[in-house]
Parts: sequence; structure tokens; C-alpha cells
Amino acid sequence: MQQISEQVESMEERLNRRNGLTEKRKGECEIHGAFEDRHYSGEGNITTAGWAGCPTCKKLQWDEEARQQILKENAEREARRIDSMVDNSGIPSRFRKKSFDNFKAVNQKAASHLKKVREYGDVVAGDDHGGRCLLMLGKVGNGKTHLACALLEKVIRDTRQPAYYWTFSELVRYVKASFSKGAEHSEDDAYKDFAKGRLAVLDEVGMQNFTEFEQAVAYEAINARYLAERPTVLITNLQAKDLPLCVGERVVDRLREGGGKALDFDWKSYRVGGGS
Repeated sequence: MQQISEQVESMEERLNRRNGLTEKRKGECEIHGAFEDRHYSGEGNITTAGWAGCPTCKKLQWDEEARQQILKENAEREARRIDSMVDNSGIPSRFRKKSFDNFKAVNQKAASHLKKVREYGDVVAGDDHGGRCLLMLGKVGNGKTHLACALLEKVIRDTRQPAYYWTFSELVRYVKASFSKGAEHSEDDAYKDFAKGRLAVLDEVGMQNFTEFEQAVAYEAINARYLAERPTVLITNLQAKDLPLCVGERVVDRLREGGGKALDFDWKSYRVGGGS
């Protein structure tokens, strides 16, 4: 037993020398009481020269540093996940840098609409949105898509849930693709995909001839989100009175149900110096 004890002591001494231990003394910690303080030269595996201090305090410090590092890594991982959702939301490249802050409120009505879209974003990000929808109608080039894409990114970042941008033409093509031989998705899958996400923006509605098939697509898509109580933003250059003629009364009724608002963007296009 003595021989084993001597061997253990010898191993400890070698370890201490390797770590740069030069001296020991009694220490007293105000929190943890008496301890054996150790002085290191700064050589070997110990990088800090001097007296080490209370080992319990040191361990708590290391544990906290490790905890903070884990929190930092988790936050960075979550930020990458959210950035990936924004990247995969379908927001067009031209509108990726659009935000509420860089929206040009060229007149009082534009400023009012900006405020209302911000407020709508807060509703969608909350727990009691009830699937409330938003209609953005009016002339081209006055910021409807800008605001919708800013809204979409806000909802993703606030809820940490996916949300998606579609044009109506993309949606129609996606549904039609389900009819092809060997298609990887069914028509039902197409509408389920549109129904995914905390929010969906359906842009460029009204640029089509609106055949019976296109009206059916509009209804099935909006209805899928309606049944799931998920908010939808519909963007069109049509006037409010013309929209039911294109997408059908049932679609408009679902969009307006539960307090769904319609915002009329009726000022001149930014592109031709609008603002009046």
C-alpha cells in the first residue's frame, strides 16, 4: 500500500510540474472557506501565471463561461435557422432588402397604410389572429409588394415560424404541374403546401384572364388557409368592385371574414413621381 501511495504521489508531482505548479499555501475564500491555493509559473497547460485562488470559485466561473458559450452557440444556430426561413420564403430578390423603415410614405394615406400593415403584423404574430386576412388593392408601383414582403419577414422573425410569398401565376402553375404524368405532388398537396406557414402573401392577382379553372384555384387555395385559420395577404391591381368578378365572391368573403381589412393604394406610382 505504501508503494502504491508513493507511486500516486510521484504521478501527482509530475503532473504538477508539467502544469507549472511552483508553490502551495493555505487560502481562505469569503464564500467557500478554507482551500489550498496554488501558484503556477504560466508554463505547460496552465496559461495564467500567479496564484489560482479558490478552486470552487474558479469552477463556478468556468461553468458560467461554458453556459454562456452554449447560449451564444444556440442563439447563433437559431439566427441561422431564421435566416434560412427568410431565404426560403420566396420573397423575390428585388424585395429582400425592403422593410417598414425604408418604405416611402409619400402622402398621408401611405403613412396610414404603413401603420396599419405594421399593426396587422403584430396581430399575425400574436396568439389571437383568428386567421384574419388583408387585402392590398390599387395602382401599380405604390408599395404594395414592398409592404407585404416587409410584413412577411417581420412575421418570420417575430414568430420564428415559416411564411411564404407566392404569385398567383406560380400557384396556378404549381397546381397544373400536379396533373402531369409522374408528378411528385398531387393537386391536394399543392393546396396543402399553400396552406403551410404562419402567413402567405398571394401577389399579382388579377393579371390573368381568370378562367373557371383559375377561379377554382383561387378558391381552393384561399379556402385551405381559411379552414386552417391561417392569415393570407392578397395583393391586386384591381379595384375592390372588380375583384369578386375575377376571384369570385366566396374568395372575397373569406378574406374579409373576421375583420379582414382592405387597403386601397390609389395614388400615383413611385416610378412616375407619385405622391399625390
